[in-house]
Amino acid sequence: MDRKLIITAGLKNNIYLILEDGIPVELKLEDTELSKQAGSIYKGKIKSYSTAMEAFFVDIGEEKEAFLPLKDVCEEARDSLKVGSSVIAQVKRSPISTKGAKLSSKVSLPGKYLVLLPCNKGKVSISSKLEDTEERETLKESVLDFIKDYNPDNYGIIIRTSAKNAIAEDILSDFQFLKQLWSNILNDSKHKRAPSILYEEPFKAFSIIRDYGGEFKEIVSDKIQILKEIKGFLAKNFPKLNIKLTPYRKKKESLYFEYSIDKVVSKILSSHVYLRNGSYIVIEETEALVVIDVNSGSCHKQKNLEETAYRINIEAAREIVRQVRLRDLGGIIIIDFIDMMEQKHRDELIEFLRNEFKKDKRPVKIKGLTQLGLLELSRKKLEESVVKQLTESCLVCSGRGFYRSEEVFLFEMEKTLSKLKPFLRLKLIVPQKAQKSVRQLLEKLGLVNYVELSYNSKLQDKFEVEKLE
Repeated sequence: MDRKLIITAGLKNNIYLILEDGIPVELKLEDTELSKQAGSIYKGKIKSYSTAMEAFFVDIGEEKEAFLPLKDVCEEARDSLKVGSSVIAQVKRSPISTKGAKLSSKVSLPGKYLVLLPCNKGKVSISSKLEDTEERETLKESVLDFIKDYNPDNYGIIIRTSAKNAIAEDILSDFQFLKQLWSNILNDSKHKRAPSILYEEPFKAFSIIRDYGGEFKEIVSDKIQILKEIKGFLAKNFPKLNIKLTPYRKKKESLYFEYSIDKVVSKILSSHVYLRNGSYIVIEETEALVVIDVNSGSCHKQKNLEETAYRINIEAAREIVRQVRLRDLGGIIIIDFIDMMEQKHRDELIEFLRNEFKKDKRPVKIKGLTQLGLLELSRKKLEESVVKQLTESCLVCSGRGFYRSEEVFLFEMEKTLSKLKPFLRLKLIVPQKAQKSVRQLLEKLGLVNYVELSYNSKLQDKFEVEKLE
């Protein structure tokens, strides 16, 4: 697979676009002025404890207090934590909407081949991407044998997919690097006051490269400093890989437009995604879950309805996986595929989805079809989706995507004016577009001579009333 990473830098933000065989599959945003991204480690101060929620609320120096569930606190630290005490915790999910960051004191430090789990003593697990049972056991035994003499604290580890083809010396080096990193974090915590940050990566690029095991053919950026930082990171972590680092030098065309990132952003912001076979999918993101609907559209190629539904669903499934990655959708995801009667087709669709999601670096659990024929899955959520990061809630409709009809608007105005009677004079501020219908209403109510009209183009389904002397 030809995988390429495009990085375009701004004064305050960086945008990362991952292409696989020329097709956009992931887009990530980075606010270079914020340090609360997932993975950062803080020394926080406990402000309160909620018995009902079984969670601590922790000051980490950000606008909103972070949330630390009791179940995510290291066993040996649970009894010592209280209001006013400090705690070392890692951001597991960045702030979302009105919620602060979600923390865990069960820190995990990802490396090239391993993930170090300092609080999970003795725990050993292997990436779910490796499915062969015999291969998993062999790899597990080998890695434990490599590090046993260098792990007196019995730190837990997760063996990453990239360890499969690694030699013992490289895995051991990775383990020792992570162990030293944790030691440095602990030392820093002894000298810093809460709240303060103990660890963060300079660029999101590092975590992207590491998550993909360095499997990029080329990395292109319009900022030389970023490429220099990446070069140093690669030399230290992936010295054997030959990744081409390309500075973008065209002056007449921005990198942002050269790789059509503007068009990718526009498509991400659309709820409709049209497929080549004439069908389309609709993606709606709510506070609680993401709903995806598959529609046949103009696709009626097969005479057999069952076969047509199957073909549309397979094509839609491929695009859904890409859109989930591209939009970074997380949490509960419900997909309403076109109904299929044959169990064989249902099983094949679910298996196809499982295989497609193997390309995704986030953990995905496919629950299967519900009694209503809806496919349910969950994807680990680390931060706001790309759509949420790219947009702000509409001041008119409060993010609902619609506002009240003119009929409802006028009905409420009529009832409000009748409630204010008797009055001498009123000033009525209404939407610019509604001036004709408002005048007609005032004429019917016989209030034209008692109400002074004013217009505000920013109002859509609201009005304001002021009593005049």
